[in-house]
Amino acid sequence: MNVFNRLYHQVRAYPFTFFILILSSTLSIGIITTTLHNINKTVEIENYLNQFQINNKISFSLEFQDKFEIKAITDTFRHMSSSSNLWIQNMTVETEKGLISPMIEYWNSNTFNKLPLVEGNAIQKKSLELGNKVCMVGQAYIPYLTNRDGKRYIKLDNENFEVTGIIGTEKGKSPYLEHRIVIPVTSLTQRMETKLLAQKNVSVVLYGDPAQLLKDYDIIKGYSSEVFKISQPDFSSLKGVTSNFSYLGHLGDQFTFIVIVYVLALINSINITIYWVKERRGEIAVKKAFGIQNMTIAFSFYSELLVVYMLSAFLIILVQLGISGFIGEWIGYPYRITMADLINHSVLVFVTTLLVVILPIAASRNIQPVELMRKV
Repeated sequence: MNVFNRLYHQVRAYPFTFFILILSSTLSIGIITTTLHNINKTVEIENYLNQFQINNKISFSLEFQDKFEIKAITDTFRHMSSSSNLWIQNMTVETEKGLISPMIEYWNSNTFNKLPLVEGNAIQKKSLELGNKVCMVGQAYIPYLTNRDGKRYIKLDNENFEVTGIIGTEKGKSPYLEHRIVIPVTSLTQRMETKLLAQKNVSVVLYGDPAQLLKDYDIIKGYSSEVFKISQPDFSSLKGVTSNFSYLGHLGDQFTFIVIVYVLALINSINITIYWVKERRGEIAVKKAFGIQNMTIAFSFYSELLVVYMLSAFLIILVQLGISGFIGEWIGYPYRITMADLINHSVLVFVTTLLVVILPIAASRNIQPVELMRKV
């Protein structure tokens, strides 16, 4: 009797438990492989974002003698190289989405080139010099943009700013990028400017090419005027020790979720297969009475479960293809089944079958031909 015939008899004998086994294994394989796909895609995106990473930086404070002056900053930092940027920190701006911390920037390159764009153009150096009310925003702010005369605008502190470009990557959504707003230091809102003017100490970050960063820091320190001085420098992140783009910490929660789902599915499958073994004690006893070895019986159990899990994997692949649009909306980027996904499905099928069959095989080894006598 081949494996398919044995399974057919199992379905006829125990239709409900077979349905539960197929349902639980299909759901668990689907959830686990989809989550693994999400993890793989997240890692891929974060690796791609390394080229835009702000992990080579020097943090320090600007201590003003009297009050904050934008002109003092532009006059001093125009001497740094085009590979470095200045980021004024600890500022907030009010948007329709809520209060956020923007990247208030000064740079010397032709455009702001530290973040990738999915639409539009980077802010030009000319806009920085003229103090135009322009900005770049992440994809999370697209619903809050308005169109006027062929241009897009967003309200920041109730002031209209022209949006030159949308921050993001075509590889998929990045939680770090989609909530970013970049504003030139010369384009502050009235509220931000008022707040800065009331401060004497301003926290800033100088970031960019690590080969040039120390040189630029020394240049800036040399040009710092009587208006402000540089204090409390922090060089600990100069060699990329930390990463502001790293959003991989939440992956630990996803791995925990996978483990929980997998353990629950294993427990359910093991209980069902042990139940089947108990119901088939007579069949196993007959096989042993005719000299069939434990290894042969064990392989028959394994082959039956392997077919069940292969069927479950095939069903969930069809489901994943059918609802790929919905999955794409859920995980934040187009969902396509790749070779890596097929490998994940295959590995999960073989490993799960092996783990599930261990206890039923152990139980079947204790069944002896004498079981037949007990039923007489």
